[in-house]
Amino acid sequence: MSEFKVVGRKVSSRVAGKLADARSTPLEIMARVMAGDTSVTEMQFEAAKAAAPYIHPKLSAVQMNATVRRSVADMSDEELAALATDEGGEEEGAS
Repeated sequence: MSEFKVVGRKVSSRVAGKLADARSTPLEIMARVMAGDTSVTEMQFEAAKAAAPYIHPKLSAVQMNATVRRSVADMSDEELAALATDEGGEEEGAS
């Protein structure tokens, strides 16, 4: 990791800590506005919007590899036969 990124993360972390102590993180300010709090000025709200990406990371997409389980009633005779002979399912006792 570059020195620039390390310093940036330290500063961001320090600022986030100070904002949390003051109970005025960008997310909290935006939530107050959403709740109808009129004491937040437009300048404060705009500053919160600008600071939010640096304090509150965006959620990442997660790739999931899952098998969709269907009801036995929805399966064809061939699929049921494969399950009965364990061709299409997991081995018994496997974790």
